Amino acid sequence: MNCRRAYFLVVAGELLWLSLLGVTPYLAAKGHILSSNLLYYFFSHFCHQRPERSLFLFGEQLPVCARDTSLYIAAFLATIAYPHLKDMCTKALPSKWYLVTFLLPIAIDGSTQLFGLRESTNLLRVITGFWAGLIVPFYFIPLVMASSSLSVDVEDGQGSNGEGVDDITEGYTKNGDEPQEYEHQEYLYHKEEQEHQEDIKEVVPHNVEAL
Repeated sequence: MNCRRAYFLVVAGELLWLSLLGVTPYLAAKGHILSSNLLYYFFSHFCHQRPERSLFLFGEQLPVCARDTSLYIAAFLATIAYPHLKDMCTKALPSKWYLVTFLLPIAIDGSTQLFGLRESTNLLRVITGFWAGLIVPFYFIPLVMASSSLSVDVEDGQGSNGEGVDDITEGYTKNGDEPQEYEHQEYLYHKEEQEHQEDIKEVVPHNVEAL
């Protein structure tokens, strides 16, 4: 799998996820109780779904809270912008300090609320969630590229630059590197096989004459 294909799979996955966020309240508003309840149940594994901390669409509650909703939207927008800001195929992670900078506001807002020191607002949840979501693709996509490059050798027989194994071997052979030694050993093997076959041809007629 090349990096371009891996990137578009990430975009497709995030777009599907956001679509489900919007489809869930739409189905509920249209009276499709079973399907909407299934989606609400699915998203309940990722969010507390407390109404007072959630946004509403079509008059129905979104399946994740305001903070998560804004985080997912920001992550999708950052993923779209990613190829214009970084090399799509890079596997190098940014400095950890970027992660700290973008996650610190959401950590402070969430932890102070969790320990009862204060009560946040949906506006703050949206802002801190959006800010945190902007940095996520810059760590997630390089990890995807690194994992996809590991599967390339097994699935496609290609190197990280899209070169086939035969192309790489040919390049080494032209440069007089290790594959040339393998080629020489293969030549000696076939030569021994040919000599063995000739010996058999010489022996068999004598045996036939003896009969």
